[in-house]
Amino acid sequence: MNRNNIFIFPLFLCCLFSFLSCGMDVIYYIYPSTVTYNVPVITSANYSDPSGNYETSYFSFKTEEESNDEYDSFEFLGTGIYYKIYDNYSKMNSDISTISSKISSTSEASAASYIIESLKYQPMGCTGTNDSPLIKTTSMNRKVYIRLTNYNESNPMFGARVLVGGNCENGVTDTGTLNLGAPLRAVGRDLNFDFGRKYTSGTNSGNYVYPASGDDDVVSGSASSTGVWYVALYAIGVGRDESYTTQYSNALHLGAVAISQNSEHN
Repeated sequence: MNRNNIFIFPLFLCCLFSFLSCGMDVIYYIYPSTVTYNVPVITSANYSDPSGNYETSYFSFKTEEESNDEYDSFEFLGTGIYYKIYDNYSKMNSDISTISSKISSTSEASAASYIIESLKYQPMGCTGTNDSPLIKTTSMNRKVYIRLTNYNESNPMFGARVLVGGNCENGVTDTGTLNLGAPLRAVGRDLNFDFGRKYTSGTNSGNYVYPASGDDDVVSGSASSTGVWYVALYAIGVGRDESYTTQYSNALHLGAVAISQNSEHN
């Protein structure tokens, strides 16, 4: 063997080892939620009048926690619920279509990054917890039920709330179900999704608060129907590596509902 080659080959191995051991980011795979029970859909027939759809205007799915409890140097935090409010039905559908293409084209987190970083979807909160992500992991897969609005206060089945665990996928609570409270928007001021109701407490008591252009969680343009808003939801697994870098799973589309500010009952 040529003496120059004898010298170069060990040098190459040393450089390769240094490259692999020093500067390479470790990417952990977070298993996404994949199971849905009820995925509400807005159609061209009902986008302008959501009043008749209250019975199916909820989201339900199963978290994926057990498969994400296998890393020693990676912490799976739980499942975040990300949402966006639209005033234009076609714009929402266009974004959903693009996201769906990204979800199906990769098993990694490009869809989640697009949802959170490009489209600026916001993390939903709840009145009964400050946890982030919203559904903190227990290392056990659980059913989740989400209803954004109140239809009829006299019937708890149609009340705004987030239920986790037990057999809650249809809004039914049992001894294994945790009620996280009513969903909240991420833009502060303790804002909820009951756009057709006056606030009864807090700084907005006695007032209506509608989504507005400029709010971080709103895409505003040419309204498809006066006073009707469209809310799309996604579930995304969230974790943190040893350097405290946040990483995401692929996204799960939970559906979309229409909410009218012209009615108390949605």
